[in-house]
Amino acid sequence: MTDKPKWLQNLVEFLIDNITILLTIGFAGYVIYRHEIAQLSVSVDELLTAILGVLGLLAISEIVERYRRLDSIGKLSKRTLSLLEDQFASRPSAIAFFQKPQSIDTYVQRADHIDLCGVTLTSTINKQLSNLRERLKEGADIRILIADPNSLALQMSALRSEDSEDVDYYQKRLEAALNDVEWLHRNWLEYQRAGGKKGSFSARLLAYAPSFSILSFDSNRPNGSVFVEVFTHKSGFKSPPTFDLTFLRDGQWYGYFVSQFEEMWQDAKPWKSKVVQHSSSSN
Repeated sequence: MTDKPKWLQNLVEFLIDNITILLTIGFAGYVIYRHEIAQLSVSVDELLTAILGVLGLLAISEIVERYRRLDSIGKLSKRTLSLLEDQFASRPSAIAFFQKPQSIDTYVQRADHIDLCGVTLTSTINKQLSNLRERLKEGADIRILIADPNSLALQMSALRSEDSEDVDYYQKRLEAALNDVEWLHRNWLEYQRAGGKKGSFSARLLAYAPSFSILSFDSNRPNGSVFVEVFTHKSGFKSPPTFDLTFLRDGQWYGYFVSQFEEMWQDAKPWKSKVVQHSSSSN
């Protein structure tokens, strides 16, 4: 059985879609032809009937068009709902969930409350050193949580790295990070002595190597953000699994990682500044 020609199919669809409009045009044309061209007399009653007939066809045309529009909206809504149901019913792809490490410059520059947690945080602190200093100057609260150099944390980190014997690598990175922490603390003290804006700076030391890093910005506010990096074992350090969380989007899991920082913070040992120690020994 051969298919109908496309022009014929298009013509049929056009007639079906516009039948009431075509009838209206045809009826109005007939009335005009009868009165103007055929010169046939039209009584008032006939004229009123013709007008009512045209108006009736126009009303039917509007009703049909409105029904078709509502039907089209209904079908589109069902398709959209079906797509959303399929999307949320299935587990989201890990490729869509995990992300490449993002730049945190703008987050540091805008946040009034900053929490940073990791094994050494050497690169993070060093890259954001000037931004962190400016936030302290503006009265921000900053907390840094890193490994205790006198604990087994560095050995733990070395054991899960590519070179299990390279404890010195982590030791040097931690020393560099602690020097930056000392520098930030010294700047914060200077701002406080100069009567600067009220803020706080503190650091604590973990007796173990955390299994993930947490970079948290304004976690006490609805617009807060948390970045998490899952630490790898033996390989994969160039592309570790990272993801970000927000209070409005991620609710429960956002609160989970914010609480994780707080629990680690409470369990950690307070870091002591060399400046404070030197001042105490001088007295």
